[in-house]
Amino acid sequence: MPNISIPEQHAGNPIGYAIENLRPELTGPLYDLSRAVYQNAKLPLREFEAVRARIAQINGCQICQRFRSISDVPTYLEGLGEDPSLGVHTHGPAPEEEFYLGIGEWRDSAIYTPRERIAIEFAERFSQGPDELGYDSAFWDNAKAHFSEGELYELTIVVACFVATGRYVHVLGFDE
Repeated sequence: MPNISIPEQHAGNPIGYAIENLRPELTGPLYDLSRAVYQNAKLPLREFEAVRARIAQINGCQICQRFRSISDVPTYLEGLGEDPSLGVHTHGPAPEEEFYLGIGEWRDSAIYTPRERIAIEFAERFSQGPDELGYDSAFWDNAKAHFSEGELYELTIVVACFVATGRYVHVLGFDE
C-alpha cells in the first residue's frame, strides 16, 4: 500500500499517478536519468545487472528485485512514453537466473568475475557507506586496475540512478 494517498482509480499504477499528478517537474527528470542509463550505458550487461540487482536488495524494492533488464526494459521504456525499440542495454550476454539469486552472497560465489565483484562492492558501499568509499584508496587502486576512468564514472552514474529510483519507489510504497 502506498505511503501517500493515491486515488482509488489509480491504485493499479501509483507510480504513474505520482509522476503525472504530484510533482511532474521533479519526477520527470528523475525518470529522464533512468531512461538515459538504460538506453546509453555501455558497461557489460552482467556488471550493469549486478549493481542493479544488489542495489534492489539493499533498497528493498520488490519491483526492482523482480526486474530483469534484458526482458523488462522494453516495457519500462514504453511506460515512460518511449519507443521500446530506441535502445535497450544489451552489451554482452544476459545473466542466468542463478546470477540474480546469488547476488546477496556474491563474496562467496564463484559465478562472479573480478570486475563484477568490484562493481557489486562499489554498489554496496555507495549505497551504505559512501563516505568511507570516497576515501578508500585501496578500493580505488583495485577498481582502477580493472576499470577505465570512463567506466568508473559511468558506474557511479548508474549506481546513483539505481539507488535514487529504487529508494523512491520503495519508500513511497509503490513496489507492493
